[in-house]
Amino acid sequence: MIFSMLTAWWRRLRRRRAFKNVIFVESMTFIPKHLGSDVYIVRRGGLDRRAVLNCPCRCGRRIDLSLVKGQEHHWLATIQHGKISLNPSIWLRVGPCRSHFFVRDSKVLWV
Repeated sequence: MIFSMLTAWWRRLRRRRAFKNVIFVESMTFIPKHLGSDVYIVRRGGLDRRAVLNCPCRCGRRIDLSLVKGQEHHWLATIQHGKISLNPSIWLRVGPCRSHFFVRDSKVLWV
């Protein structure tokens, strides 16, 4: 019981509170293996296609979001002054971390 409480406390403490940079690339092949605290936007033909980021809980999971309207699941990325906001929230329902959070002005708001 105490070990599980300490583990949960440690996970909350390690959570990322913000993303540092928004980096634009032309293809998924230009996205590095280790993303760090950066958000990569695939922009082709003047359209934002994908947003790729690491899970802010630091579980190591890579999150790949579609920004293309018309697909069943897509997000809206708003970028102003080098800061990103993503709508709707990001909820990882499967996997070990099951994180649920918003990204507003590059800050992570945990749900």
